[in-house]
Amino acid sequence: MKVRRVVTGHNESGRSVFLSDGPAPRHKDFQDLPGHGMAQVWCSGTGTGEQDDPTLIQGSLIPGPGENSLLMVSFPPDAVMAAPIDPERALGEMNDALPGLFQCFEPDQPGMHRTPTIDYGILLEGELWLELDDGQEKLLRAGDVIIQNATRHAWRNRSQQVAKAAFFMVGRSTN
Repeated sequence: MKVRRVVTGHNESGRSVFLSDGPAPRHKDFQDLPGHGMAQVWCSGTGTGEQDDPTLIQGSLIPGPGENSLLMVSFPPDAVMAAPIDPERALGEMNDALPGLFQCFEPDQPGMHRTPTIDYGILLEGELWLELDDGQEKLLRAGDVIIQNATRHAWRNRSQQVAKAAFFMVGRSTN
């Protein structure tokens, strides 16, 4: 999932400058799940300087307490997610591309996961169903915003179109 990212910063004189303009370098389109992709657009808390790109460190997508991460995700229809072209390779791709996040998913409950973050999600395109652990569901459409307070949930795309969303994740303490 290629996402154009424009990054600003400061020059030696303290004036605003453009540092980069191009695809976010940390992105992935999953070979065995057509339409499924991700891009980490930016993150904080990695100890890099202003001129450095913290996404190049390739660390966990889940931010630690007080840190944040902006992730964009494309969700193919549920039928695609349920039938990867090569299931074993698909799991390997997701494990490699989604460190920290992939480990939050429950193998016996497809799609269900819980992250130690507060997520501000904005549905950009399409529609998704948000399912909570007790079976409650809400339909979200383009332009809708969801605030996820570290709750166990799954995203379901019951349509025939790819849905796209942006998630701004803020790490919180486990207390």
